[in-house]
Amino acid sequence: MESPYSIAQLTGYLECLSLPSSYAKYIQSPESFPKTETALTVLFQCQITRFPYENLSVHASTTGDPPPLAAHALYEKMLGTSGGPTGRGGYCLEVNLLFYYVLLGLGFSVYVTGVRNRDRQDGVPVGNYRGWIHIVNIVQLPTGSRYLLDAAFGGDGTQEVRLIRDRLPLQTRSDQPYWIYQYRNGADMDWKALYCFSELEWFPEDFDVINRYATWDALGRGNVVVVKFMRNDGNTNMDPDPQPTESEVQIVGKLMLVNGELKQNLGGRTQVIERFDESRRTEVLRERFSMQI
Repeated sequence: MESPYSIAQLTGYLECLSLPSSYAKYIQSPESFPKTETALTVLFQCQITRFPYENLSVHASTTGDPPPLAAHALYEKMLGTSGGPTGRGGYCLEVNLLFYYVLLGLGFSVYVTGVRNRDRQDGVPVGNYRGWIHIVNIVQLPTGSRYLLDAAFGGDGTQEVRLIRDRLPLQTRSDQPYWIYQYRNGADMDWKALYCFSELEWFPEDFDVINRYATWDALGRGNVVVVKFMRNDGNTNMDPDPQPTESEVQIVGKLMLVNGELKQNLGGRTQVIERFDESRRTEVLRERFSMQI
């Protein structure tokens, strides 16, 4: 599949990322972006510090219709039609599909697939895996190494993570194992499974039904959520509009808006830094997330 984005659109994407200066030479020729683990890591870090996870479009809808997943609708929402990025992101399907189309345009070997999540209780995954409700990118580099890239699944900190290959408890077929994404909070702690996925390639159209269900589900839960990873580019404060460094990207924490609370986590405990009512929400989004609402 070819990317639906033009060279100009891909250049606009790379320009808005505030890539390290050593990557500036690739901005005008996006297809030449290096296909290495280091470059892919930098790209991913810049992606998640530029485009937040947020469900504002779902809650702002007056019709209950799901947000559009068409490639150009995603680009316009997050990067605008002129004048630079909007500060917006999207929920998991939106952000990961935008990243998928960009990766295709940069020349990466990539496909998307569906994911089964587990519910959480007090932040801990519990119970059986749900139906298809999430999305991830699978990238294969020229070396043959494959990587899971998920640009919209929260951020639980610096835990150790792994992928294991296993059957699910409800499965009857032993010849159809899943990849299971697990984490643990310390070497002496138990591994906990967050989600699972297969190696079957999905098409963007396969997520349309999930998009509609996820919209209903989010409206039912009622929470307005924005989560943005923050990077420190040599300043003491986290900057919602990061400036490029020479070669590295340092993610130092995340900024979160949940309903009427603004929270911050710099790698330790999450702190509430402001409480506000709905009338101030738009102002907070502009001030703290640089969003054009």
